[in-house]
Amino acid sequence: MKHLNETDRHALTRQLERMRSQVLDELCGTAPDIPTAGDAHEVRSHADEAETARQDDVRFAEAEVDRVRLREIEQAMNRLAEGRYGVCMDCGEDIPRERLLAQPTAIRCAACQAAAERGNGR
Repeated sequence: MKHLNETDRHALTRQLERMRSQVLDELCGTAPDIPTAGDAHEVRSHADEAETARQDDVRFAEAEVDRVRLREIEQAMNRLAEGRYGVCMDCGEDIPRERLLAQPTAIRCAACQAAAERGNGR
């Protein structure tokens, strides 16, 4: 984290806080709708039920993606608070400032991330 100055750390903290707020808003927006009294009297077909199930599956998947993002953001905030932020978990080198500003939750330098995505690990 030595390669980040105080301004960088404040900017990254603010960016992570904004990201966290956005994800929390999205999670609140994916909560299932509560049926109204009028819904109980609606005639529904199997196609309607299938569409409802599909929409529920999509909302569940979106919520799961948001929960993973929230966990990554909170872990980055913890690393920043503990002074462990910006160090590649694979090679131990500093993650470049530009990468962190573009991807504040990054846990690997670009080379190690590419290797991890290829499945080679470093």
